[in-house]
Amino acid sequence: MRYYGASFIFAVGVGLLVLGLFLILFFQLHYGSEPFKVKVTFTIIGIAVPIMVYGLSQMLSKKKGSMIIATCGFALSVFAVLLFDYYYPRDWFYPNVTYVAIIYASGLITLFGSSFADAVERIIESSSRTIMKIIHHEAKEEQKKKVEELPPLDAKFAFPTKAEGPSIEVKDIQMPPDLKPGKVFERPRVGKIVRVKDEVGKDAESLVRVRKGELKVKKSDSDILDVTKALKSMEEKMGKEDKKKVFGG
Repeated sequence: MRYYGASFIFAVGVGLLVLGLFLILFFQLHYGSEPFKVKVTFTIIGIAVPIMVYGLSQMLSKKKGSMIIATCGFALSVFAVLLFDYYYPRDWFYPNVTYVAIIYASGLITLFGSSFADAVERIIESSSRTIMKIIHHEAKEEQKKKVEELPPLDAKFAFPTKAEGPSIEVKDIQMPPDLKPGKVFERPRVGKIVRVKDEVGKDAESLVRVRKGELKVKKSDSDILDVTKALKSMEEKMGKEDKKKVFGG
Protein backbone atom coordinates (compact mmCIF):
# COMPACT_ATOMS: atom_id res chain seq x y z
CA MET A 1 0.00 0.00 0.00
CA ARG A 2 2.94 2.32 0.69
CA TYR A 3 4.08 2.05 -2.93
CA TYR A 4 0.66 3.15 -4.21
CA GLY A 5 0.70 6.23 -1.96
CA ALA A 6 4.25 7.13 -3.02
CA SER A 7 3.34 6.64 -6.67
CA PHE A 8 0.33 8.93 -6.23
CA ILE A 9 2.54 11.64 -4.67
CA PHE A 10 5.00 11.35 -7.54
CA ALA A 11 2.16 11.58 -10.10
CA VAL A 12 0.81 14.72 -8.39
CA GLY A 13 4.27 16.32 -8.60
CA VAL A 14 4.56 15.50 -12.30
CA GLY A 15 1.11 16.93 -12.92
CA LEU A 16 1.92 20.18 -11.11
CA LEU A 17 5.21 20.51 -13.00
CA VAL A 18 3.43 20.11 -16.33
CA LEU A 19 0.83 22.66 -15.22
CA GLY A 20 3.54 25.16 -14.25
CA LEU A 21 5.31 24.79 -17.60
CA PHE A 22 1.98 25.23 -19.37
CA LEU A 23 1.31 28.44 -17.39
CA ILE A 24 4.68 29.85 -18.48
CA LEU A 25 3.56 29.47 -22.09
CA PHE A 26 0.00 30.54 -21.40
CA PHE A 27 0.93 33.71 -19.50
CA GLN A 28 3.92 34.34 -21.77
CA LEU A 29 5.99 35.29 -18.80
CA HIS A 30 8.82 37.75 -19.13
CA TYR A 31 10.68 40.35 -17.02
CA GLY A 32 7.77 42.77 -16.99
CA SER A 33 4.93 40.29 -16.39
CA GLU A 34 2.31 40.86 -13.71
CA PRO A 35 3.46 39.79 -10.21
CA PHE A 36 0.36 37.63 -9.71
CA LYS A 37 1.10 35.53 -12.82
CA VAL A 38 4.76 35.12 -11.85
CA LYS A 39 3.89 34.20 -8.26
CA VAL A 40 1.27 31.58 -9.23
CA THR A 41 3.42 29.99 -11.94
CA PHE A 42 6.65 29.66 -9.97
CA THR A 43 4.83 28.67 -6.79
CA ILE A 44 3.33 25.68 -8.65
CA ILE A 45 6.71 24.75 -10.21
CA GLY A 46 8.55 25.31 -6.91
CA ILE A 47 6.21 22.88 -5.07
CA ALA A 48 6.02 20.35 -7.95
CA VAL A 49 9.76 19.50 -7.93
CA PRO A 50 10.06 18.61 -4.20
CA ILE A 51 6.75 16.65 -4.39
CA MET A 52 8.19 14.50 -7.22
CA VAL A 53 11.44 13.84 -5.38
CA TYR A 54 9.57 13.12 -2.14
CA GLY A 55 7.42 10.55 -3.93
CA LEU A 56 10.53 8.82 -5.29
CA SER A 57 12.11 8.84 -1.84
CA GLN A 58 9.00 7.22 -0.32
CA MET A 59 9.13 4.50 -2.98
CA LEU A 60 12.75 3.64 -2.25
CA SER A 61 13.05 4.22 1.48
CA LYS A 62 12.49 1.39 3.97
CA LYS A 63 13.93 2.78 7.18
CA LYS A 64 12.14 5.27 9.38
CA GLY A 65 15.20 7.53 9.61
CA SER A 66 15.36 7.89 5.84
CA MET A 67 11.70 8.89 5.71
CA ILE A 68 12.25 11.53 8.39
CA ILE A 69 15.18 13.03 6.46
CA ALA A 70 13.13 13.13 3.26
CA THR A 71 10.24 14.80 5.10
CA CYS A 72 12.60 17.44 6.50
CA GLY A 73 13.97 18.19 3.03
CA PHE A 74 10.45 18.46 1.62
CA ALA A 75 9.44 20.82 4.45
CA LEU A 76 12.46 23.07 3.77
CA SER A 77 11.58 23.29 0.08
CA VAL A 78 7.93 24.17 0.81
CA PHE A 79 9.05 26.73 3.39
CA ALA A 80 11.28 28.37 0.77
CA VAL A 81 8.32 28.57 -1.66
CA LEU A 82 6.19 30.21 1.04
CA LEU A 83 8.96 32.73 1.67
CA PHE A 84 9.03 33.49 -2.04
CA ASP A 85 5.27 34.19 -1.97
CA TYR A 86 5.77 36.41 1.07
CA TYR A 87 8.67 38.50 -0.31
CA TYR A 88 7.62 38.74 -3.95
CA PRO A 89 7.35 41.32 -5.37
CA ARG A 90 7.60 43.98 -2.65
CA ASP A 91 10.65 42.65 -0.76
CA TRP A 92 12.13 40.50 -3.51
CA PHE A 93 15.71 41.79 -3.31
CA TYR A 94 19.02 41.00 -1.58
CA PRO A 95 19.44 39.39 0.97
CA ASN A 96 15.88 37.93 0.95
CA VAL A 97 16.45 36.35 -2.46
CA THR A 98 19.62 34.68 -1.19
CA TYR A 99 17.89 33.30 1.90
CA VAL A 100 15.05 31.81 -0.14
CA ALA A 101 17.45 30.27 -2.68
CA ILE A 102 19.66 28.72 0.04
CA ILE A 103 16.70 27.23 1.92
CA TYR A 104 15.13 25.85 -1.26
CA ALA A 105 18.44 24.37 -2.46
CA SER A 106 19.07 22.80 0.97
CA GLY A 107 15.66 21.13 0.90
CA LEU A 108 16.20 19.72 -2.59
CA ILE A 109 19.71 18.51 -1.74
CA THR A 110 18.36 16.74 1.35
CA LEU A 111 15.61 15.10 -0.72
CA PHE A 112 17.95 14.02 -3.51
CA GLY A 113 20.56 12.77 -1.02
CA SER A 114 18.00 10.66 0.83
CA SER A 115 16.66 9.22 -2.43
CA PHE A 116 20.17 8.46 -3.71
CA ALA A 117 21.13 6.70 -0.47
CA ASP A 118 17.96 4.61 -0.61
CA ALA A 119 18.61 3.69 -4.24
CA VAL A 120 22.20 2.60 -3.48
CA GLU A 121 20.98 0.53 -0.54
CA ARG A 122 18.40 -1.16 -2.77
CA ILE A 123 21.07 -1.96 -5.37
CA ILE A 124 23.40 -3.47 -2.75
CA GLU A 125 20.60 -5.58 -1.28
CA SER A 126 19.58 -6.78 -4.72
CA SER A 127 23.18 -7.70 -5.59
CA SER A 128 23.59 -9.56 -2.29
CA ARG A 129 20.42 -11.53 -2.89
CA THR A 130 21.52 -12.36 -6.42
CA ILE A 131 24.91 -13.58 -5.18
CA MET A 132 23.29 -15.67 -2.43
CA LYS A 133 20.90 -17.20 -4.97
CA ILE A 134 23.83 -18.09 -7.25
CA ILE A 135 25.77 -19.64 -4.34
CA HIS A 136 22.71 -21.57 -3.18
CA HIS A 137 22.05 -22.78 -6.72
CA GLU A 138 25.66 -23.93 -7.19
CA ALA A 139 25.64 -25.72 -3.83
CA LYS A 140 22.36 -27.41 -4.74
CA GLU A 141 23.74 -28.51 -8.13
CA GLU A 142 26.92 -29.83 -6.47
CA GLN A 143 24.87 -31.78 -3.94
CA LYS A 144 22.72 -33.13 -6.74
CA LYS A 145 25.81 -34.34 -8.62
CA LYS A 146 27.13 -36.07 -5.50
CA VAL A 147 23.79 -37.82 -5.00
CA GLU A 148 23.78 -38.94 -8.64
CA GLU A 149 27.31 -40.36 -8.30
CA LEU A 150 26.39 -42.50 -5.29
CA PRO A 151 25.39 -46.14 -6.03
CA PRO A 152 21.74 -47.11 -5.62
CA LEU A 153 20.47 -48.32 -2.28
CA ASP A 154 20.14 -51.91 -3.53
CA ALA A 155 23.88 -52.03 -4.25
CA LYS A 156 24.69 -52.70 -0.60
CA PHE A 157 22.95 -56.07 -0.91
CA ALA A 158 24.76 -56.95 -4.15
CA PHE A 159 28.20 -56.01 -2.81
CA PRO A 160 28.48 -56.94 0.89
CA THR A 161 31.17 -55.06 2.76
CA LYS A 162 32.07 -58.04 4.97
CA ALA A 163 33.48 -61.16 3.34
CA GLU A 164 32.26 -64.50 4.61
CA GLY A 165 34.83 -66.97 5.96
CA PRO A 166 35.47 -70.37 4.36
CA SER A 167 33.03 -73.05 5.35
CA ILE A 168 35.67 -75.83 5.22
CA GLU A 169 37.90 -76.55 8.23
CA VAL A 170 41.08 -78.54 8.75
CA LYS A 171 39.27 -81.35 10.50
CA ASP A 172 37.07 -81.83 7.45
CA ILE A 173 40.06 -82.69 5.21
CA GLN A 174 40.48 -86.46 4.81
CA MET A 175 43.85 -87.96 3.87
CA PRO A 176 43.96 -90.59 1.10
CA PRO A 177 44.51 -94.13 2.44
CA ASP A 178 47.63 -94.72 0.28
CA LEU A 179 49.32 -91.49 1.46
CA LYS A 180 51.43 -91.75 4.59
CA PRO A 181 52.92 -88.54 5.99
CA GLY A 182 56.58 -88.66 7.00
CA LYS A 183 57.94 -88.29 10.48
CA VAL A 184 58.89 -84.72 9.72
CA PHE A 185 55.24 -83.68 9.92
CA GLU A 186 54.81 -85.48 13.23
CA ARG A 187 57.79 -83.83 14.96
CA PRO A 188 57.69 -80.14 15.81
CA ARG A 189 60.35 -77.85 14.39
CA VAL A 190 63.20 -77.03 16.73
CA GLY A 191 64.93 -73.65 16.45
CA LYS A 192 64.93 -71.31 13.48
CA ILE A 193 65.40 -72.30 9.86
CA VAL A 194 68.32 -70.50 8.20
CA ARG A 195 68.59 -70.67 4.45
CA VAL A 196 72.06 -70.30 2.87
CA LYS A 197 72.57 -69.56 -0.75
CA ASP A 198 74.30 -72.47 -2.50
CA GLU A 199 76.91 -71.62 -5.13
CA VAL A 200 77.81 -75.27 -5.89
CA GLY A 201 75.29 -75.62 -8.68
CA LYS A 202 76.69 -72.64 -10.55
CA ASP A 203 80.32 -73.86 -10.30
CA ALA A 204 79.33 -77.41 -11.28
CA GLU A 205 77.51 -76.15 -14.35
CA SER A 206 80.59 -74.19 -15.44
CA LEU A 207 82.83 -77.28 -15.00
CA VAL A 208 80.47 -79.50 -16.95
CA ARG A 209 80.48 -76.98 -19.80
CA VAL A 210 84.28 -76.93 -19.76
CA ARG A 211 84.33 -80.75 -19.88
CA LYS A 212 81.99 -80.86 -22.88
CA GLY A 213 83.96 -78.20 -24.71
CA GLU A 214 81.23 -75.61 -24.59
CA LEU A 215 83.27 -73.26 -22.40
CA LYS A 216 86.91 -72.42 -23.09
CA VAL A 217 89.32 -71.56 -20.30
CA LYS A 218 92.42 -69.49 -20.91
CA LYS A 219 95.55 -71.43 -20.16
CA SER A 220 97.20 -69.10 -17.76
CA ASP A 221 98.50 -69.66 -14.26
CA SER A 222 95.88 -67.45 -12.68
CA ASP A 223 93.02 -69.18 -14.49
CA ILE A 224 94.29 -72.66 -13.60
CA LEU A 225 94.71 -71.58 -10.00
CA ASP A 226 91.14 -70.28 -9.90
CA VAL A 227 89.79 -73.50 -11.41
CA THR A 228 91.77 -75.57 -8.91
CA LYS A 229 90.38 -73.57 -6.01
CA ALA A 230 86.88 -73.98 -7.40
CA LEU A 231 87.36 -77.77 -7.67
CA LYS A 232 88.65 -78.06 -4.12
CA SER A 233 85.79 -75.98 -2.83
CA MET A 234 83.28 -78.15 -4.65
CA GLU A 235 84.82 -81.35 -3.38
CA GLU A 236 84.55 -80.11 0.18
CA LYS A 237 80.90 -79.20 -0.22
CA MET A 238 79.72 -82.15 -2.31
CA GLY A 239 79.00 -85.64 -1.15
CA LYS A 240 80.15 -88.88 -2.74
CA GLU A 241 77.04 -89.35 -4.85
CA ASP A 242 77.21 -85.78 -6.15
CA LYS A 243 80.91 -86.23 -7.10
CA LYS A 244 80.05 -89.30 -9.17
CA LYS A 245 77.30 -87.48 -10.98
CA VAL A 246 79.44 -84.46 -11.83
CA PHE A 247 82.93 -85.94 -12.38
CA GLY A 248 81.98 -89.53 -13.20
CA GLY A 249 83.50 -92.76 -11.82
